[in-house]
Parts: sequence; structure tokens; C-alpha cells
Amino acid sequence: MSRKKQEKQFLQTLFNSAEKQNCKITQHEFCGDFIIGLDDTANALFFYKKKNEEETKIHIHLSDIQNCKMITTCRSNENNNLKFTDKVELSLMPITKNKPNILLEFYNTQDSFQAGPDLLLVGKWERIINELLKYRKTTSLETSLKL
Repeated sequence: MSRKKQEKQFLQTLFNSAEKQNCKITQHEFCGDFIIGLDDTANALFFYKKKNEEETKIHIHLSDIQNCKMITTCRSNENNNLKFTDKVELSLMPITKNKPNILLEFYNTQDSFQAGPDLLLVGKWERIINELLKYRKTTSLETSLKL
């Protein structure tokens, strides 16, 4: 399948997932075997990944999330002079303490050999999500101060 056709198919899946949650994707990004999107009005994050026949669809209410952090799992060669990236994920920490972190896997060395674009993209989305979370906290603080 061509990259353009795959992107169109992934985007449609993302839009359909958002529509089911009464959301509308306001920004998104496609990279190979995944797409991530956001409805910044509804404060909702959508993630879709397809590797071979295995699909992962995740919808997250960002109002339930405290922070977001990129996790890069690396290993070194025998001489410890080279590092290899094994996995790149976004970890979303829920506000509720007893709930586990939500992990969005963007790159896994078992699935792909090149992590370069994924690292940049994941870092970008870590910033986007944290900015939204920061804005939400500031807005709710201002609202509570006005009361």
C-alpha cells in the first residue's frame, strides 16, 4: 500500500474514533505505522497504530491526565561506546494515583529499524500535550480564583 493511501486510511480511522466520542480532530500527525491526533477543544487525545494485522486504538481524556513524558528505552553495545534505541513511548500519568500510566508505543526495535523521525515526533507531541495540560491547570486555577 502506498504511503499516501495508508495515511488517508489511518486518518479516516482517527476521524471515526473521534466522531464516536463526539470529538473532532484539530491537529494530527502520521508517521509510518501510527497516527496521533488531538481535539484541543474537547481535551481528547487519539492514537492509532497498525503493525501487520494488530491494531491499537486509544482514546484519552486529557482532563484525567496529570503529565506526559517521553520514555526512551536504550541499550549499549558490549564496549558501551554505542547506544541503541529499543523503544520510544509517551507515558501519560493519570491524576488518579491508583491508575497505571497509559503508554503509547511509537517505536519498537522489533517492528522497525530507524527511530530518527519517531524521536522528533514523539518529543513534539510530548510538548503539545504538556502545553495543553499546563494551559488547563492555569485556566482552572484562574477560574477558581475568580470564585
